[in-house]
Amino acid sequence: MHRIRARIIDKGPFTEKEAEVLRYMCEGLYSTEIALRLFRSPRTISKHIENIAIKLNARGSSEIVVIAINLGFIEISLINQPTLLKIILMLLLCNTFFPQDDARRPPRTPRASVVRFVHMNRVS
Repeated sequence: MHRIRARIIDKGPFTEKEAEVLRYMCEGLYSTEIALRLFRSPRTISKHIENIAIKLNARGSSEIVVIAINLGFIEISLINQPTLLKIILMLLLCNTFFPQDDARRPPRTPRASVVRFVHMNRVS
């Protein structure tokens, strides 16, 4: 699996925050995720996206990304995910082929069912 990595080449007409928002947009993040990363409110991020769209004369997020790449403001590259995921998958496969039963607790023996009789006195 690959991750998208965006890098700002030329800030152009954008402010620092708008350029950061644009970079995160090109990496495929939603506005709420961008807000969490930049410690801003989602409304502020939406306003930054609106300003970027006005400056690029774009109508939506995907159009913003395409125009920014075509104008040379952003450079996109693909990065391999860390090998940690591959290591975890290999360990799971090894555990499937070579189970370690000796490390498990022995199975519980079922208890004999206990039936209790309750004597009730009838009052007439």
